[in-house]
Amino acid sequence: MITRIYCSFRMNTYLRTLFIIIGVSVISILSFGEIHAQEFKINEITEGVFMVSSPELARQVVVQSQKGLVVFDTFWSERIAKGTKNKISEALNRDDFSYVLNTADRLDMIGGNAAYNEAVIISHENVVKRYQGKDTEVEAEISELIDMWRWKENASRERLAGFEKGSEDAKKEGTWMNTCKNRADELESGFSLLLPTISYNDRMMLNLGDINIQLIWFGKEGNRNGLTVSVLPDKKLAILPSFILNTLHLAPNPFWDYKVMDVPRWIAVLEEILEGENVVEQIVCHDISEVLSRERAHGHLVYIRKLWNSVKAAEAVGKDLPEIQENLSFDNEFVFVKDMDVYKETGDEWLRPQHRDHVRQFFLQLKELLASQILKEGGPEGLQASLARINELRQAGSDIYFDEGSINQLGYNWMNLGKISEATKIFKLNVEVFPQSSNVYDSLGECYMKSGDKQNAIKNYRKSLELNPENNNAVEMLKKLEEQ
Repeated sequence: MITRIYCSFRMNTYLRTLFIIIGVSVISILSFGEIHAQEFKINEITEGVFMVSSPELARQVVVQSQKGLVVFDTFWSERIAKGTKNKISEALNRDDFSYVLNTADRLDMIGGNAAYNEAVIISHENVVKRYQGKDTEVEAEISELIDMWRWKENASRERLAGFEKGSEDAKKEGTWMNTCKNRADELESGFSLLLPTISYNDRMMLNLGDINIQLIWFGKEGNRNGLTVSVLPDKKLAILPSFILNTLHLAPNPFWDYKVMDVPRWIAVLEEILEGENVVEQIVCHDISEVLSRERAHGHLVYIRKLWNSVKAAEAVGKDLPEIQENLSFDNEFVFVKDMDVYKETGDEWLRPQHRDHVRQFFLQLKELLASQILKEGGPEGLQASLARINELRQAGSDIYFDEGSINQLGYNWMNLGKISEATKIFKLNVEVFPQSSNVYDSLGECYMKSGDKQNAIKNYRKSLELNPENNNAVEMLKKLEEQ
């Protein structure tokens, strides 16, 4: 049992980082009966299970039961959650909200918990561990969300300028721009977090009288460690956040920065709900209003399982990452992906680089000692000690692994935080380890340019262009530098 904690934070703009989270929002049109209340929509997926979409794009699933209404996640803020809650109550003619299930450890999915202070809030224990007593981490995440919505607001404003004034496109874009602005404004004015009252470790059964909901921990996926798959056995239905499955991605979303992924756990959970004795027939991605058939979801399981086994087998016999990526490409062992619905709907240009990164991330899970992880754990302040440790490990002939993408991303993270000197050392390390990579010289050149070191910026951009004559960015940067 976890004690209920109520935390309020006033966000200060100087705390914001320059890191931008760019999310992809997918709106699916569902062919179920609809109840309309202005722009609010509630669609009955199956008897007693409803998909909710509010005017401010908060999407939820609501389950009716003898013991009350069960709401899955609460999204952006207490204000938005209250508005959506009232609309749900009107549409279903009930106000007995008994449970809230938090299915992901993300503030933009649990930010409205305070609107349901009469309900029991349940989550995986990692949701509580991530935020309980961690005011600084909460403030940092809110700052990132503010930056994301400001970025989207500005991008929308730029698109709006290209539409004819008064046109339907202009009206839609203007509405979206205001939505982004309102979310950022609201987060800047303050944020209230109500943490779960009950948590579970591996799985939990919630008995609601006429219906049961089984909660299953999915496993770690990047920076999300509290993902919950909710199974309604009587309805042959599973409800999960889109970070696990959706129609844009082959597997749970990849990260450029190294993160721990519990791939065997993913496979075991997906096998249980898609191949076990009590398989589900529908998968509801509640946060993006998508419903996948069991057949479609099973195709993603086949991909994840085959990729994991193939990467493990190749790594075990000493193959390096570029060779594995080539052998497991869409032109070779993974040509079957071209028959999947996700490929037909999104195309090669979208999925091919995504697949290469899935291969890379699965490969990194098999490496026990990563240089990028040592650097990240030490942080900018401990960089000298981290570099010294890496050097000692290299001289000792250890199996420390250098991943160009992870190290480069870390350099950019620090550079964007104003840690230019530290970022320069990170990029220099990448140049030392990957001297034939055009990209690492390009990144080092950019860092020198930001520091005002024109001579070294030109030197590294020229080296990048020498290694890759098609690097248009290096051409443009050299032209800019040489004109100064």
